[in-house]
Amino acid sequence: MKKSILFVMSMVLLASCTNKSFKVNGEAPEEAKYVYYTYNFFDEDPKLDSVEVADGKYVIEGVNEGDPVFVTGATDQNVQFWFVSEPGEIQISKEGMPSGTPLNDAIKGFLEKANEVQTEAELDALIDTFMKEHPNDLAGAFCLYLLNDYIGLNNLQERLDTCGDVVNDAIHKIIPQEKFDKAAKTAAGQMFTDFEAEYEGTVQKLSDYVGKGKYVLVDFWASWCGPCRREIPTVIELYDKYAGDNFEVLGVATWDKPEDTKQAMEELGIKYPQIMNAQKAGSDAYNIEGIPEIILFAPDGTIVKRGLRGEAMVKAVEDALGK
Repeated sequence: MKKSILFVMSMVLLASCTNKSFKVNGEAPEEAKYVYYTYNFFDEDPKLDSVEVADGKYVIEGVNEGDPVFVTGATDQNVQFWFVSEPGEIQISKEGMPSGTPLNDAIKGFLEKANEVQTEAELDALIDTFMKEHPNDLAGAFCLYLLNDYIGLNNLQERLDTCGDVVNDAIHKIIPQEKFDKAAKTAAGQMFTDFEAEYEGTVQKLSDYVGKGKYVLVDFWASWCGPCRREIPTVIELYDKYAGDNFEVLGVATWDKPEDTKQAMEELGIKYPQIMNAQKAGSDAYNIEGIPEIILFAPDGTIVKRGLRGEAMVKAVEDALGK
């Protein structure tokens, strides 16, 4: 009898361990030699590890101490990958796509659809649909983490308000509450926050342009930033078409050397006013972590909309001007 009880207990423990174990079969470029990964990425003290790659393949095995966690990593050829350590067999493609378990299949589906979207509206719709299906799991947390730079912290906060503890806890471990609080102060509907920059003995302020009775489109950009340069033809088009008594455009040279800014202005044909050598002054004031950041201000200095690009930027300006 004693033996049978011990046998049952051992089988229960074995089943418990097995139910928490996972195995990743990954593919990597043939020239890759190692895969580096961060286990429990959203944790305050994530675990770092690595495995060797042999003939373009690698294996990661583990046992979850508690609930599954989010893992992110890359090959030594800089091919990124992600997965949730759900119990079972997980596959990672050579492109870094996970599959094989429910949450990993969901992440793969989201990434594939995200790569196909063409407009901001399509991306918003995709996020809405995905977060309704994953409001309280690590797939949802990954979706919002991946896109937080694109959608902005205020948009992110609105989405977090509809999510459960798993998503909120994960995101707030990566992005502290202070950043959300600061972002709220520079959201649409708030009065502008002033800043200043000095170049060649002259001090320029945002308030030299904003709050002076015109709509002002402000582009935080840098000469080295490819996405910034791609938006500038549209900014120039708006300037050429509408600049006058009711509308102005202002560039803010962010994280850039003045000589490089000047050269880029000449190359791109930028003629609108520029706050030179702003460095971190503007980005700190507006909680900007990625550029371009394009903001439309109302005549009284209120923020109309931020995070503008492409067609959305044109529409925001034309709607404001009644065009």
